[in-house]
Amino acid sequence: MAAPVVRSVTPDQTVLLPGQSTTVRVDAYHPDSRLLTLAGQVSDPTGVTWDSPVRVDLSVPLTVQLASASPGVTVTPSSAEPGRFTVTVLAGRGTVTLTATARDGAGRTGTGTTTLTVPLLVGMSAEKGARTQRAVADYPGIRYMRDFGTDGPDADTLPELPALNAGKFADAPSAVMHVSWKDDVEQLASWLDGVSRPIYLTWYHEPMGDVAPATYRATASRVTQIVAAHRNRRWVLGHGPIVTRYWLDEGRGNPTDWGYPGMTHYGVDCYSRDTAAYWPASRMFGVAFGKVRAAYPGIRLLVPEYGLTRVATDTTGAGRARTIRDHVTWLRQQNDVDAIAYWNNWAEFELGDPPPEATAWRDLQVGPA
Repeated sequence: MAAPVVRSVTPDQTVLLPGQSTTVRVDAYHPDSRLLTLAGQVSDPTGVTWDSPVRVDLSVPLTVQLASASPGVTVTPSSAEPGRFTVTVLAGRGTVTLTATARDGAGRTGTGTTTLTVPLLVGMSAEKGARTQRAVADYPGIRYMRDFGTDGPDADTLPELPALNAGKFADAPSAVMHVSWKDDVEQLASWLDGVSRPIYLTWYHEPMGDVAPATYRATASRVTQIVAAHRNRRWVLGHGPIVTRYWLDEGRGNPTDWGYPGMTHYGVDCYSRDTAAYWPASRMFGVAFGKVRAAYPGIRLLVPEYGLTRVATDTTGAGRARTIRDHVTWLRQQNDVDAIAYWNNWAEFELGDPPPEATAWRDLQVGPA
């Protein structure tokens, strides 16, 4: 006998943001299945007869399954329609491979595959409150945002983890939030109890000059331990330190000062205040990324903050619009970069409105130009 055949594996959507779901349908058949049509006659109680073909279904029953070895993927079969599945992807940027298997009663199988893509997350950040609310209104489609936490009524001035039902979490419900805090790292365990959406985590962003490297590494390693032991760890897309491009590049900083066991990501805040010329991506990101990649091969990269000052000769903003398109295009070509957020807050960086810069960033949030 022949083996089953998977004709197609078809998702309703091929591009998913972290936490999104899509329906996938598997079309499978068995070559030995037959549908026979036999000629015949039927009659009613009055003796009237007429020709009526009889159909005999000799199909071979199949069990259809869908699975993925990619991290953060959940596959749920439909109880109402065999061959239909709901796939949820809770992972950062990358390609998700789905494998469909059709199996007959004798154990023979046929397989088929399809892929889903989690893209580079392009978003925007600003101060809490009115500025964030305006950014969300002016730039719909924000996919990634920073939340720095807020200091509470305690003895220090260090920000704690933010509220999960207010502030940016409420103002930007569709964004993947990258949360930072500087107070007690042990707060994380109870805070994670309430998490129900994808997040990135950083304890004490930009620690250079504030925390001794050895102290930072020892304390931040608790993030790894707390996340690994927590029941809500699936919502954490990654965690790691954040430093500045300037510190890594002009400051000749050593990225290993802040690397800790178990970190999954390394963030680099990238700004240019150069009013004479726009920098190419190789300078804006390349030097800093190169140092991190050399120190931690395989680490995932983030650009949690990004900003460009408009150069003096660019009176219309067309040059800055073109440059940010070039920069994000370059980041999309780097397979190890997960997200970038424009810091649309300080006057020197703010894109504002009308276009062309605001239009460029709106377009980049949606997808490749």
